[in-house]
Amino acid sequence: MKIVRIALTVLTIAGITGLFAFRLYNNKQKINEKAQPREEVITAIPVRVAQVEKLPIDNSLNLTGSFEARQELNIIAEAQGRLTSLRIEEGAAVQKGQAVAKIDDTGIRSQLATAQASMEKSKKDVERYERLVKAGAVSQQQLEEMKLNLQNMETNVTAVEQQLKYTTVKSPMTGIVKEVKVEEGSFATPGATIATVVDISRLKMVVKVPETDIVKVKKGQQVEIKTDVYPDKVFTGKISLISVQADQGRKFDVEIELPNDKQFPLKAGMYGSVLIQPAYGKTEYALFVPRNALTGSVKDAKVYVLQPDSTVVLRKLQVGEDNEGQVPVLEGLSEGETVIITGQINLSDGKKVKIIGNELTAAKQ
Repeated sequence: MKIVRIALTVLTIAGITGLFAFRLYNNKQKINEKAQPREEVITAIPVRVAQVEKLPIDNSLNLTGSFEARQELNIIAEAQGRLTSLRIEEGAAVQKGQAVAKIDDTGIRSQLATAQASMEKSKKDVERYERLVKAGAVSQQQLEEMKLNLQNMETNVTAVEQQLKYTTVKSPMTGIVKEVKVEEGSFATPGATIATVVDISRLKMVVKVPETDIVKVKKGQQVEIKTDVYPDKVFTGKISLISVQADQGRKFDVEIELPNDKQFPLKAGMYGSVLIQPAYGKTEYALFVPRNALTGSVKDAKVYVLQPDSTVVLRKLQVGEDNEGQVPVLEGLSEGETVIITGQINLSDGKKVKIIGNELTAAKQ
């Protein structure tokens, strides 16, 4: 009887153990079944993508330069003497022909008085010889000599009068006094610069255009100009001159002229940026990808390309210069291919990816 009880106890324990083992096995199977699809989700790396597109190349030129007065002239002394009066200062407005300085004319006025006296005497001599000729007291030749002497006296008076006019220094044009180079009381000589006047009613800007781009510009072409002073204002200028010879850096000077807007006045010396659209030539196209698609630098560019089976392949490219976040592809991609633009840090060749977002991102907005 005792043996039977022991046997029943052993069977009961074995049954319980078997049942517990069965439940453990069953639970493990369920856990494995649930874990399997989760593992697949984890291995598919989420990424965003963009499609390679063929778009027009922006061949416009963006250059910088400083504004200059369209015309700049020096006020020159034409007489010699001490400056007795200086009537201008830097920044002052002057009109063409306005007297701006006076040179001591004491000596010249004395010369003029002497010349005029000599001329008056010569006139009287001519009148006297004319009477003597009629009386037969002198010859006609002597009268002609007196008339010639009178002409010389008159010429001398005219010359001295002109020298007297030169003692009043006048502005050669209407404009603004840029610089005064002398002081009242200083000594002036013929040819010496008294001051510099600039006409800022019209301005010019000179920009340097590389030889590879000089074919894009032509005389008379309109351009857009922006400044830091008026960031929301676009000025319109016109190309007025293109140099015929490049400098040592193989760049050509291109002069742009524009009117000075009274509402948005500009000053000589200010900087501006110029946008020049190509004057002629057909539109060129290139493939573009976003800059953030590149895993390396522009010089060593690589991108992950999406494959039909949702895996990626790392591909080396040749690209051009970054243009506002977009990079032209010279070699390595075809139009319509899809590249990864986010999530590359977790990728390697053959990795499976899952695209997040509803639509492909365009290569260039």
